[in-house]
Amino acid sequence: MENFSLPNKGIIFYILHITDMKEFFSVLLILSAVIFTGCRNNSVTITGNIDGVGKGEYVLLREVKPGVLAPVDSVIPSQDGSFTFRIKTEWPSFYMLSAGTDDFLTILASPGEKIKVTATRDSLSSPSSLTGSQATVVMNNFRREQQIVIRELETLTKVYNDSIQSKRLPLIMDSLDRRAADIVAGFREKAVAMLDDNSGSMVSIYLLNQQIVPGLQLFDPEKDPQTFFRVDSLLYKQYPESDLVLDLHNFVAGLRKSVSINSIAGGTIKEGDILPDIALPDPEGDTVRLSSKRGRIVLVDFWAAWCPPCREENPNLVKLYDMYHYRGFDIFQVSLDQRKEDWTGAIRNDRIGRWTHVSDLKYRDSEVVKRFGLTEIPANFLIDREGRVIALNLRGPMLQKKLEELFSQQ
Repeated sequence: MENFSLPNKGIIFYILHITDMKEFFSVLLILSAVIFTGCRNNSVTITGNIDGVGKGEYVLLREVKPGVLAPVDSVIPSQDGSFTFRIKTEWPSFYMLSAGTDDFLTILASPGEKIKVTATRDSLSSPSSLTGSQATVVMNNFRREQQIVIRELETLTKVYNDSIQSKRLPLIMDSLDRRAADIVAGFREKAVAMLDDNSGSMVSIYLLNQQIVPGLQLFDPEKDPQTFFRVDSLLYKQYPESDLVLDLHNFVAGLRKSVSINSIAGGTIKEGDILPDIALPDPEGDTVRLSSKRGRIVLVDFWAAWCPPCREENPNLVKLYDMYHYRGFDIFQVSLDQRKEDWTGAIRNDRIGRWTHVSDLKYRDSEVVKRFGLTEIPANFLIDREGRVIALNLRGPMLQKKLEELFSQQ
């Protein structure tokens, strides 16, 4: 309403005191234009030209939502490859533009923007021209930097593969490792600067979810939780109804709980000790003892539904359970949740109900926290057939390697 100035007493007072009907209708027309313009501000137009789209092929637009790509619209472009999408959004939202291939362009569209894209069919992720969305330009610049890093690391991998038979391999590997570490550190430094420059922007959600290369997170919530806390606090104030912001907010809530456990005193259990027995209710309310697993190699795993790193490890536990259960491996998971529905829901959603689960649903007041000296979760103890601790806090490849070693000796 910047072009329409009203007295401080407001619109209704002003209209009620107009005596000239011509003036009255003029005001109504202005108000209608203002209201209509306000409504249009929620609209986003995405137009462009994609060279090389085949006859009858669709250009697809999907919205990025937590855990899913939701179809928004599809169009068959004109013969020259031109297309138009018109959508509504109340806050900055992420969309994926694609055209018949796995290649796609991620767009961060804000209300009122008119975005124009020029690209080729197989290189949508690297458009020749992109205007109308500064946030999308920022993400595209990040992606270009990421591709440079990936190519540099691939070159180092090729050097390693070509040197496997060399007598100088240990020296070559040391040099390659140092070079790779420098490349990754430099890229992370640029990403941190980009995150700082876009604090309060939804671009920060995009950056928090990026990997340097597959399996290597750009920002690690376990090592740098404060970065996630800061982004959450800024975005949740601005866009509390955004699905992606709410998803981040819930993730951070779990991360805060995980970090808060660090205030508890450390433990004294070490390798070679007999692990204390545990007797807690399972989801059906029946008390189950850890000692009932004697005779098997058992991973005693402390976790919670609200703990993101715990949940991320569960697929690996499923794989290892399937590989070694028939040879005498078992899992005894102890939850530090507070609500039964959260606990059982996570068991169901992560498909981990095949092994033993127990909990007293007391979170940090659980008897196991002090008895086992838990300072953080995830935490685990791998015990032998007599209940003696073999190793502590093994996860991912390290846990698999240890199990391979143990069962190869049988």
